[in-house]
Amino acid sequence: MRVLILRSRGAGRGKRTADAYTQEFKSAFAAKVIGNLRGRRDFCASCGPDCTRCRAGYRRRFGRSIVGVISLPSVMPYLLEAPGRHVPREVPPHDALLAINVHEQVLLEMLKRSADYGTRVVVVPLEAPDWMSGSARAEAEAICAERGVEVAFPKPFCAFDPPPGGLLDEFRRRFHIGKPRVELTVSDGKIEQAHVHVSAACGATYYVARWLTGRRIDEDLRIEVVAKRMHSYPCTASMKWDDELGETPMHVAGQAHYEILAPLTAPTPAEPELVRSPVGTMVARPVPVRDNIRNIERAKRAILEELSTDKQVSLDDLRARRKITPAALASAVLLLKQAGLIRTARGRIVKA
Repeated sequence: MRVLILRSRGAGRGKRTADAYTQEFKSAFAAKVIGNLRGRRDFCASCGPDCTRCRAGYRRRFGRSIVGVISLPSVMPYLLEAPGRHVPREVPPHDALLAINVHEQVLLEMLKRSADYGTRVVVVPLEAPDWMSGSARAEAEAICAERGVEVAFPKPFCAFDPPPGGLLDEFRRRFHIGKPRVELTVSDGKIEQAHVHVSAACGATYYVARWLTGRRIDEDLRIEVVAKRMHSYPCTASMKWDDELGETPMHVAGQAHYEILAPLTAPTPAEPELVRSPVGTMVARPVPVRDNIRNIERAKRAILEELSTDKQVSLDDLRARRKITPAALASAVLLLKQAGLIRTARGRIVKA
């Protein structure tokens, strides 16, 4: 899979700075992602003299898959009269476009020309609330849908967990970046190995896994390892409040890494918290929006996994086997039908 990276260049000394009519685009996150993909030896220096070259054994160097890096100005007007002027005349053919903190009008212009480049999948990580407006995302989704291009806007990149079977999933598996997935091998109450299958795009997961190895599972690994190492790496997600997430992107990144520890503890079912409804009755507290989104994504994955072995599956059987709520299943079915991946007939889901 050939990848083209669209980024903003570093401001540097003596460069133009943003004012009331312009906006500034940061380059630090893009530099970390590119360094991680290329597998540079000097990419991570967080351990200092304690470095064990923990990433070397994975042999994950994807420099040859990067067909080009297009760097846009770090400071640009909020409104561009002719965004097409900022699109290079020669854009390398590619399968995937990874756009990191660039002017949304330039990105939209490139998406409109995606057929000329062979673009099949687009990933636009949003590490801060202001990296891309909701209206621009909606327009980008419409453009990509019209051209048959898969697109994702993970906020932050640590939340990138596409359903199996598509090109977005192939992108995550091919380059081992997205929502962290770490396999922990435990012996006699101690973590003998922490193997990173998927890392945060910035590379932080390798650093966290390196310091989990050798620790006992009865320690406070959440605080003493994950939280401390995420802050000392440091995490590049924004600490600004995001209304869409209902929290900060950095908190989402931290939660994604806390989930690494989930296999070590058996969950205890919690009693439903009751709240008073407008009519005075006590009802279960509504599921937070973010949890609803997660439930729907899990339902989508479950449907596609079932259809990977069988051509069709009963809605009732799927709900019972996978313990999916009716609301999450209905939403997942609707979204997958809109994407053209499934169809329904007489209470059964059929692979399209």
